[in-house]
Amino acid sequence: MLSKWMNGFRIMAPKVDLVLDSKGEDPCVLSGVFHLSGSWRKQNIKRLECDLVVVERGKKPILVEPVTTVLMTRTMEAGGSDAYPFRYELPRNLPILTEGKSYKLQTRLVFENNAKSFDHDEILVN
Repeated sequence: MLSKWMNGFRIMAPKVDLVLDSKGEDPCVLSGVFHLSGSWRKQNIKRLECDLVVVERGKKPILVEPVTTVLMTRTMEAGGSDAYPFRYELPRNLPILTEGKSYKLQTRLVFENNAKSFDHDEILVN
């Protein structure tokens, strides 16, 4: 019972954080690292997904395109950590959005029971 309650609050779930590098020579090329950090118990991970989405306040994100999917069958040990490199070239024809909308990289870490841990990173298109 306690385990189910804690899972609902994602207390036992490993976390994912996409850390983007500073702007490089080409502003359309994003690079960085997916940082995974374990919780206080081990957890089996199925995949890491990242999508480019458009977000408007109060609405569901709209998929622009999938960025990457890393299939894995691995166990994240309690308190463990790992890192996966990230590189993505933004589509050259991305329109500048109107007020109240933004582009984001939506990252999901999917566990064996299909529970998910999320991270969102806003992308500025000039």
